[in-house]
Amino acid sequence: MKPKTILFGIITALVAVVLFNNKEEAGFWLFGEIRTSKLLILGIFFLLGVITGGLVFRRKRNHPKEYSVNNSTVDMSTEEQLQRPSPYDHLSDEDRRFLGKD
Repeated sequence: MKPKTILFGIITALVAVVLFNNKEEAGFWLFGEIRTSKLLILGIFFLLGVITGGLVFRRKRNHPKEYSVNNSTVDMSTEEQLQRPSPYDHLSDEDRRFLGKD
């Protein structure tokens, strides 16, 4: 098992123990007095914390600041370039006109 999976299991078990040991009724103020079970209150606030933590600490993909083309091939002479077939040889005349490769 991966350590991440084990840690997730331990945290889930601890949360379940804490939630189910707090079943009694509690009241709190949220734009008025609300009386409900501690289980519901703790569960909702735990989920809000997990969602907030996931949004705040998510990994951002690193994009390069500049995009460049690296060509590691050796520069060919004009004679060698003329002997090589063009990648556009297989295109129809209509396709060449469209691409501007007349």
